[in-house]
Amino acid sequence: MKVLIIQIRQLGDVLLSSPLAKAVKEETGAEVHFLTSLAGKEILKGNPFIDKVITVKEGAVAEIKALAAVRRERYDWVIDAQRTGRSKRITLLSGAPKRVAFKRERENFYYNVLVKWKNLGYTVWERLELLKPLGIEVSKRENYLPSFYNYQEVKVPFKEFISIVPTARKREKMWNLKEFARLIEELPLPVYALYAPGEEKFIKELKEECKVSFYYPEKPHRIGESAFVIKESSLFIGLNSFASHLAVASRKKTVVVDRKSSGWFPKVPWVREVYGENAFPSSKDVLREAVNLLEG
Repeated sequence: MKVLIIQIRQLGDVLLSSPLAKAVKEETGAEVHFLTSLAGKEILKGNPFIDKVITVKEGAVAEIKALAAVRRERYDWVIDAQRTGRSKRITLLSGAPKRVAFKRERENFYYNVLVKWKNLGYTVWERLELLKPLGIEVSKRENYLPSFYNYQEVKVPFKEFISIVPTARKREKMWNLKEFARLIEELPLPVYALYAPGEEKFIKELKEECKVSFYYPEKPHRIGESAFVIKESSLFIGLNSFASHLAVASRKKTVVVDRKSSGWFPKVPWVREVYGENAFPSSKDVLREAVNLLEG
């Protein structure tokens, strides 16, 4: 049997869909492929449960090339975990006898196997429901958390430290940088701040707000390098963004700062979501959770 999983973007979603490959491989022994973006390929590199990664770029020509590559593989099952325009078209035209996705109110004709979505408290465990038509029912969902394998070593100036990512792709998910500065000032370990290309201005603003120094690289790290820093740290603090999913995938003690409980993070002892009543928490609230988790 040959199975294709489709999750083209976003980066966090690619990571959150990767446990599907583990479940398929372990339960059926099938050949598992994954269709994603070039950046997504970096996230999936080294994953032992994925036999092949196919990439698709933006644009109609690139989509046609990706579709041709998909059709050549003659998949038995295509699982569209995303349901965007590109993923729907590629799934429909893949030639696979079984085309799986969650059922929606409209545009279900792209698929011939539809699955009812269930709220299971964590996105990964909800996506595992897509595998039930293949006869795969996961009994211990906690065994299916995302994992990252493409660590790229960088020099870290501390033996013990806290890694943070004070930025998010969606600005409405960003915590006030003044609050982040107050948090850094009270943390019991040195801080290593990570950021993505184009986010340098936020790091400079945070530096101006903060009364103590913290470390940050002169240039943004690549994904694998950031993952290495997070893995080496004693604790990670971030927002509802890709970096926090990367911390979970690295099995790192993680504090997520958000406006509300999101369902994007597992309720496990080493992950804490800190939020107010539809509002971001104070730096004191986050500090308390961070210290408790660090000392626990």
